[in-house]
Amino acid sequence: MIARTPITRLSLLIAPERENRPNLYEGGSCPFCPGSEGQTPPEILRQGDPWRIRLFPNKYPASTHHEVLVEGADHAGAFDELSPDHAASVMAISFERYRALRRVSPFVTLFKNHGALAGASIPHPHSQILGTPFAPARIATETQAFADAHPCPLCDLSEHPQIAESSDYRWIAPLGSTMPWQQWIIPRRHTNEMIDAGDLAPLLQRVVQATRRIAITFNWAFLNFPGEPRAHWYLEVFPRLSTIAGFELGSGTFINTVDPVDAARLLRDAPRP
Repeated sequence: MIARTPITRLSLLIAPERENRPNLYEGGSCPFCPGSEGQTPPEILRQGDPWRIRLFPNKYPASTHHEVLVEGADHAGAFDELSPDHAASVMAISFERYRALRRVSPFVTLFKNHGALAGASIPHPHSQILGTPFAPARIATETQAFADAHPCPLCDLSEHPQIAESSDYRWIAPLGSTMPWQQWIIPRRHTNEMIDAGDLAPLLQRVVQATRRIAITFNWAFLNFPGEPRAHWYLEVFPRLSTIAGFELGSGTFINTVDPVDAARLLRDAPRP
């Protein structure tokens, strides 16, 4: 159900059924492990025999279009521990499902909650794809900022500390980081939506490995801007070291306790997977 905040009239989702999600951090069998396939909705996609990747509708959806991508069969695994070809397949499927859901949903967010502090209720490695009939508040704000900016603020990143780069992407610690150790992966090619993963998988594995050296929990989110050609999509990753507190929630202003220049230097020195 869609509701609106009383003052700004921003759209939000009301999904009481999500309260019924199992919390495996408190015990119980994992519905994402091999042999438990009957505990999930019917598959949209399966790769491998035995399977190594599964995709299915979320059993406790926040919207009409909400999918779960189980990234591997190993319950205790992590994205950076996948083989290179396996990680590339996860990214290819993520991009494919983004395009598929965009045909039926105006806005689509891909995100990952790894660990309880990051918002996960099931430890098994997975990510989610969520379509909404409205532009989330952050997307709407950044879409307008891109529309007003000239040139594109993500095409020239010379002022921001760069951590590493690949043929298709740059990995930076933005100077205006809202969270400690916040990182952005930005495609070199200016496009407002995800088109082709390119060499994202190996770089993202390195990012996740570096991030997990700082904290065992982390989030990632793909930010896309359909309808605004001046926008530039990107991927945000950050470890979860603390909860968002009263000042941040009450003011909408964040306090970052880690200098992005220091974050970039330490992340740059992290070993490669």
